Amino acid sequence: MIIKKNLLFILSFFFVTAFSQQRKQPVNLLVKEDYTHSFTKTIFPLLWSGFQREEVVSYDLQNQNVAVSYVQQKTKKIKTVLTLYIYPKKEIDNQLLRDEFYSYQYAINQNSNKGVDLKPSFGSISNENLKVNYIYSIFNNTLGQRDFFKGVKYVDKKSLLSIYECGGWGFKIRVSSDDMTEDQLKGLKEKAENYFGILNIASIKPLPIQGVPNTVLSPSIKRDSMMVNATIAASEAKIEWIKNHLDKKELLTGFSDMQIDSEVYATEKMIEFYKANQKNWKLHGDTQKYFSEMIRIAENGKIKDHIYEKFHKIINYPEGEAQQGNYTQFKIDKDVSEDTNEIFYKIFYKLD
Repeated sequence: MIIKKNLLFILSFFFVTAFSQQRKQPVNLLVKEDYTHSFTKTIFPLLWSGFQREEVVSYDLQNQNVAVSYVQQKTKKIKTVLTLYIYPKKEIDNQLLRDEFYSYQYAINQNSNKGVDLKPSFGSISNENLKVNYIYSIFNNTLGQRDFFKGVKYVDKKSLLSIYECGGWGFKIRVSSDDMTEDQLKGLKEKAENYFGILNIASIKPLPIQGVPNTVLSPSIKRDSMMVNATIAASEAKIEWIKNHLDKKELLTGFSDMQIDSEVYATEKMIEFYKANQKNWKLHGDTQKYFSEMIRIAENGKIKDHIYEKFHKIINYPEGEAQQGNYTQFKIDKDVSEDTNEIFYKIFYKLD
């Protein structure tokens, strides 16, 4: 078995770091003046850009993980709610930004009476020292609100979600508005990014990029040596691509793994490893099936479409939406199963 020693090999894919002093229930902090988040020195004033601070909610006993809400009330029925989240991270992996976005999409669909499709967009903020990448979406949704007569009344909203890679700290902006346009929501996002100091937050706990990221592997690859080693080859290719294509100031804040080319490269290297070594080990039937399907995907020029589906559309591939129908038909015609969408590894840094 060819397992590289510089990789941390853990057969437990969904690893969770628990905060030892997490609150059982969120607590509304009673703050009557400007609130300073003591760990990042971020200041949340009582009044900001026409918004009134409504509450400061803490999720842990040390008040590291907080949400600060602002309200701009124009009339009794027209308001905009802006909520800013700061939270610590014990581990950073290349799927984290995607996972947070997908989790929010799932949650908002649970609280809406209509299906909500969050189409991701991508951006960055930078200075001479750091570059923070982020994912955001502006979307329409229908939220349930308390109503004296109906119990729950559903109201149409224009909303925004933006999630940032800030090294060992997470930052998130959420907006829900009765009257703002898409351009106004973008403007509010940019104003909040600048005022609340995204780049300053990112500078507090940069990633330890002097070391090689660790790799965590899915338990499902234990079925044979080929699957283990081909997955390691893919993870090493991912690390290589990121190192060669991202600036140092970008690597300090996160893996920035939203560029589809990094996943294409890793996928190609995984298939290449299989072809070069398929006679070296006895193969499990599921491994043979997986690689025969992946080779059909590659030989038909469908790797990007495969990745787009595999990552629930949360990757930077502008042509992906238009190709979905063709790819679905391709899978039917070429007998490609959903098993090809399984994620077998993550690369990560463990932070102090």
